[in-house]
Amino acid sequence: MSSKSPDTLSDALEPERPAVESQSRSDGIRAVWGAAFLFYLLVGLEVIIMVTPFTVYFYSIYAPVLTWLERRAWTAWLTAFFLPHITYSGDPLILALAYAGPVLLTLGLAVFFVCAGQVYGAKLFRKGVVSGGLYRMIRHPQYLGLAIAGLGLLLYWPRFFILITYISMLFVYYLLARNEEGRMLRKFGASYSAYLERTPMFLPGNPGGRFLRAIFWTPQRKGAVLLGLYALSLSAAIAGAFGLRAYSEVRLTKTWGNGMLALAMSPSEPERLTRTLAQVAQNPEIQAFFQKYHTRPGHSLVAYVLPQEYMMQHLIADMDEHKAHHGEGEQGGFLAVVKHLGEMYALKPLRQLGEGAAAAAQRIIFTEALDPAGQNVGVGRALGISVQRYPLFFADFDAKAGQVTLTMETPRRHTWGTIPVPAF
Repeated sequence: MSSKSPDTLSDALEPERPAVESQSRSDGIRAVWGAAFLFYLLVGLEVIIMVTPFTVYFYSIYAPVLTWLERRAWTAWLTAFFLPHITYSGDPLILALAYAGPVLLTLGLAVFFVCAGQVYGAKLFRKGVVSGGLYRMIRHPQYLGLAIAGLGLLLYWPRFFILITYISMLFVYYLLARNEEGRMLRKFGASYSAYLERTPMFLPGNPGGRFLRAIFWTPQRKGAVLLGLYALSLSAAIAGAFGLRAYSEVRLTKTWGNGMLALAMSPSEPERLTRTLAQVAQNPEIQAFFQKYHTRPGHSLVAYVLPQEYMMQHLIADMDEHKAHHGEGEQGGFLAVVKHLGEMYALKPLRQLGEGAAAAAQRIIFTEALDPAGQNVGVGRALGISVQRYPLFFADFDAKAGQVTLTMETPRRHTWGTIPVPAF
């Protein structure tokens, strides 16, 4: 080992290495990290894959995992969302996090592809070690770019499960970077060693190394320290996510009554929400639905109140039958997928909800709340983790006229069946 004191996080945690490692071992490590990254990418891109032709193949593998997790009390929280995805409260913090998603995704991908161009250009023209551009400031800007992009995806599709895989991938990036540095040292020798001496690993100023030295000074059991840092990071991230979920739920507009929780997906006053539900409940067809579905003791309904034009309501209920009834079949093809991805990337659903507060054409989707065993849950738990919400029927409501214009039963599923989707 070098006699110099550690000046980066990687130096402080660097294990003793033999002078020569077999190429097969190096290739094996790269294959393992590559598989881990591919798994994370597929999980993180769930929100994008959902609107592509690959949805069926993706959920044939992923959906059973989510369903298995949701139906067990000790793992159900993993499938839940810790930030709102289908509601808009106008809260500044939640709004800032929502807009940070696409910004961070764009920034991270830009950093990654620019740096990838540098690396592969150097390989093509045999220029040796890349030390210009962002590589002059940090040793692994590509991994930094992927970490930033991954955070953007996490903010857009914030499952607890994805949060855990994201934190895990940050540590995988570190281990993969250390493996690459070992190979570069063997290949380039003194020139790369000098580059390591003067350049931080992931962040300018090396805050990671400074933090490590402040907490652990010069750790002797480096593997144990890394494992401890992983456990600490994971615990802090999960605790923070639960805090954000609680913060978000408090800021939603909700009303309770007669075994029903009504949730306004656009900004609204509780009085207005109560008035809307009272007017809808007077409709004879809605009363018939109540008699059919909502007579069991302890049975709870969750009523989602949203603008009729909201493009993500298929996360609550499968509306294809309604669209077919009105001649509004789905537009297929590559261009339709690209258009939909562009609208999501530009946060069109969020804007629709923000503008939907003033919309006269409202839709109320009624769902029933059940626990994983199919038993009733109280209204107070209707949006809770592990509670499943199955759509039953919906009503279109003209807020100006104060009357229901359409009622219809829905399939007991959303567009992707019964896999866990956002509750709020």
